[in-house]
Amino acid sequence: MRLNSIMIYYQLSKRFKINHAQYSQQYSVGRPVFYEPSVYTEGRAVIVDAENALHCVRHLTGCVLLLAGYPNGSFDCGRNDAVFLDAGISERTLFNALTEIFDTFDTWDEKLSRIVGGNVGYQEILDSCRSVLPEPAALMDGDFKYIAYTSDEGMRRKFVDDMNQLPLDDVNDLTSMPGFKELEERKEAFVYTAGEVVIYKNIYHEGAYVGRLSLLIEEGQSEEKTEYEKAVFNHLAGYVEQLYDQCGGFELGSPRLADLHHMMKKCLETDGADEGELLRLLWANKNLPGDVYYMLTIRENILQRGKAYNMRYLCSQMERMWPGAYCVTHNGDIAMLFNRNMFSKSTDLEFHKEMVYFLRESVLAAGCSREFTDISCMRSAYRQAEFAMEMGLRKNFTYCYHKFDDYALDFLLKYGVGNFLPEQLCSRELLSLYRYDRENETSYYKTLLTYARLQYNAVASAKALYIHRSSFINRMERIRELIHLNLEDPEERLYLLLSFRIMEEYGSKSGEK
Repeated sequence: MRLNSIMIYYQLSKRFKINHAQYSQQYSVGRPVFYEPSVYTEGRAVIVDAENALHCVRHLTGCVLLLAGYPNGSFDCGRNDAVFLDAGISERTLFNALTEIFDTFDTWDEKLSRIVGGNVGYQEILDSCRSVLPEPAALMDGDFKYIAYTSDEGMRRKFVDDMNQLPLDDVNDLTSMPGFKELEERKEAFVYTAGEVVIYKNIYHEGAYVGRLSLLIEEGQSEEKTEYEKAVFNHLAGYVEQLYDQCGGFELGSPRLADLHHMMKKCLETDGADEGELLRLLWANKNLPGDVYYMLTIRENILQRGKAYNMRYLCSQMERMWPGAYCVTHNGDIAMLFNRNMFSKSTDLEFHKEMVYFLRESVLAAGCSREFTDISCMRSAYRQAEFAMEMGLRKNFTYCYHKFDDYALDFLLKYGVGNFLPEQLCSRELLSLYRYDRENETSYYKTLLTYARLQYNAVASAKALYIHRSSFINRMERIRELIHLNLEDPEERLYLLLSFRIMEEYGSKSGEK
């Protein structure tokens, strides 16, 4: 995390005597370095000795210079800020102190990232500030309702009413003051006096004012401390806005989400449930048409002596961890509807890998369906997840994560096609080849079908297709470029033949040839 000069100055002033400071520009800089003419140090906190002070000023811009002693006359720090400390402080002591300061802010920033990334909550965001902002702070929405505030009995008793809002008299005093409404347009943290002196930082969503961070300024507080608190608020507000954007508001557990949970359970448990209502609720929770979903079933991995979990609590934890996850309890397990698109927009992480890490650490096991876009397939997708779990624990009990694609052939052998569509069951490679033919007017699907039916005899296949053997070999090479085939594997041959048969049967029913 980069710190501006006022943040560095204020933190150093709590440890050392400051002789002089020039921080009018409030440059934002990176971790400390010792000044060396041959080393690139732009945009850093630079520790400089008196001998090199004038020289470095001519060569650096956008830095915070840290020097021991007093400035000689009217010291010109150029396009930098400067802090002069007591002459008795060694450069090594100063470097160590600065490193600790940057470590503190980096730890805080990482904690904020985890809170927002996991949709944990606004209270946790404010609670995380204790290491950098000991004073009590609050977050209110546009109607002066408290979303969160740090623990302080005096503030709670004086400024929080029984409805968890700013007392009505205070609200009336504020809103009646000339120009108060215009404060909503101020982008940076600012100081406002209305009986009490307060630091405010507005929160915006899609350019519109939605709430405000606030902090009471202590009587007689120094200007440096006020500027420091404003700088902390400016950084903090970015994370509040990120969480607001992800959740669509200040209410993490909104009624829309509760309704979605109820409808998910109904669709899983009841034939003929209103799938249109489920789709409407998904859209209300920021899912979009065409989004790609998975269904998962998650349970304690009893084969690995799992520990007992409160499944309802685990549902809420996973929803906080993974944007796009919707979890309900079902038949003693957890059923998760997961939106891959929503997850991908919020992080560069790969969901399946993250799920494996989580399952291993928590001693859980999961089955995962094939992806789908039609929400009416949710129930059958959950059947896929259940089968993947059951077959996976039987065949690969040391694994914790089982995908239906790895057991699709097993399902065919056990249950047959059932009500699944070809794209939900057949070989992915064959489906890909079929789509390629339709898009490019080629006949690779027919070539591979002929080859499989003639027991992988190249001469017989070329004859059946009325092409030369060399032309047939060229076609097979092209097919292998387009899709992954291992025709030496007996199980893959069987899966391929079954897939051909299913697609042929489906084509005859639908009128395709």
